[in-house]
Amino acid sequence: MIRRRLTIRFAVQLVVAGSLLAILAILIVIWMLARFQDIEFNRNFAPMGISKLIEESRVDSKGLIADPALLQRLRKDGGWLQSLDAAGNVIQSFNAPDDLPARYVPGQLIDYWIGGEPFPYKLGLWIQEKDGHLYTLLYGARSPTEDLLVRLIDDGELKDHSLSFSESSSSLLTQRKAWVQVLSREGEEIAAWRKPKDTPASYTVQELAMRSVNQALYGTVMDSRYDKRTGLTWVIQYPMESSEVQSLPILNIQPEAQVMLIGIAAFLVSSLLVFFLLSVWYARWFGAPILHILGSIERLGTGDYTDPARLKEGEGRRKGKRLRSRGYRVFSEVMESIGQLTAALRTGRDAAEQTQLHREEWIAGVTHDLKTPLSSVQGYAHMLAAEQYSWSEEEMRKFAAIILEKTSYMDKLINDLGLTYRLRNGDIPVAFEEKDIGILLTNCVSRASEHPVYDHSRVRCTVPAEPIVRAVHPPWLERIIENIVANSLNHNPLDTTMHIELSGNSAQEGVRIDFTDNGQGMDQQTMERLFERYYRGLNTDSETEGSGLGMAVTKELVQAMGGRIEVHSRPGQGTKVSLIWDR
Repeated sequence: MIRRRLTIRFAVQLVVAGSLLAILAILIVIWMLARFQDIEFNRNFAPMGISKLIEESRVDSKGLIADPALLQRLRKDGGWLQSLDAAGNVIQSFNAPDDLPARYVPGQLIDYWIGGEPFPYKLGLWIQEKDGHLYTLLYGARSPTEDLLVRLIDDGELKDHSLSFSESSSSLLTQRKAWVQVLSREGEEIAAWRKPKDTPASYTVQELAMRSVNQALYGTVMDSRYDKRTGLTWVIQYPMESSEVQSLPILNIQPEAQVMLIGIAAFLVSSLLVFFLLSVWYARWFGAPILHILGSIERLGTGDYTDPARLKEGEGRRKGKRLRSRGYRVFSEVMESIGQLTAALRTGRDAAEQTQLHREEWIAGVTHDLKTPLSSVQGYAHMLAAEQYSWSEEEMRKFAAIILEKTSYMDKLINDLGLTYRLRNGDIPVAFEEKDIGILLTNCVSRASEHPVYDHSRVRCTVPAEPIVRAVHPPWLERIIENIVANSLNHNPLDTTMHIELSGNSAQEGVRIDFTDNGQGMDQQTMERLFERYYRGLNTDSETEGSGLGMAVTKELVQAMGGRIEVHSRPGQGTKVSLIWDR
């Protein structure tokens, strides 16, 4: 019940908050799109402005009746429009200069458009349908400095790296507060006229292009023209007007980026406000009960595992009555969950204590198995060092053999301990080889079964006729097989037999090796702890060999080669150990 009630309440609140944020986001996006469109219009009227002019215009018998605001943008952009019929006749004109023709021959118009024939304006051709009628608009614009540059090239006198103009040209440049530079083919300045000190004396292709296109970033209007006759480039620059300077990007941030930043900031502020109001509401209606629940959890952290549901008993009766009056009943299921958490913490504490016990047993076992051979080594060393005894050569060899046996055992135990930790940490880089698993398995089983302690007939191996090839590390595979065979035959009666079977397909089904014996089997606890490091300490004085880490090492080696190991066993029914490599 509480889950459903809280889910519905939270869902409604989140839907309301999400809806508000979605509405705010939509409004902000609409505003941003409108601003982007305005920026694009201000930057360049064509082609977006032409398309919008057609879409927002009314149509009557005279043609298009354009929006005055859009026409004003057209004038501000310095462009003009002409509406043409199919024959190239001009039907309507918007802000058109007097030197434009009243009719365009189709082929000639195309030459004007693509630049095949000289034309005093840069042309753009726009064809769009409106109310079932196809309108063809011709857009043109002339750079404000184009005519002036042509005049300066014809009028300028370049002599001894100095540049001069006639009085009329100088007057026009002075009115605009302009300066002129003449650049060589390499972009180096040859001469200049009234150039400010902070103006560069050379330009790369990239810098010249950036200053011509992104003029707002530099605060100057710049135009250039290449003179084919001399191979020189003429550059004119002058400061922007005050209105243009005011519209410059703040901190060199493009207008689009400014709009995006404003939109994102507005959305973040709105989101914070919505979430603040939602947080106040949550704090009012859910804060006190949740604080009470947190108090119960805090008591659990101190080790007080009293069930919160028992608050109504003893001193909790008065508190329980108060809780009922406050409407805490809605959180009764939460209190049950805390009770379950209490039980889980109690179980975890018991498990931790059991783990600590196992750790102590493990340390005691390792200490015992290191101390026992060390005691033997020390005893025989003292015997050899004693001056009051004179040992024969045969006795000294016997002592040395025992010392060697015990130190070898200690060395193997230490190596196995180090190997398990290095495998777990992935700290043993080896090279895997593509090998026939059947041949490796047959050879490894043959060597393992030839151990003097085992009867050769106790181990039988079956491999498929078809070779199974997989990338393995042969020494590791051999040790895995030796450990499993030794673990089975050493800890079972002498008449125990083992059947080893290889199956699968390296390309499709994967590879599987099953070690099945008919021994005494294992109980559940033994299986669960079979792969623990030093699960059971072995007395080195016993006939059973091994460091007590064989199965732990086996599991780590199998996992290091990309496989996994499974064990199935029951007391009195034998054991099956499976090595599995999926495809």
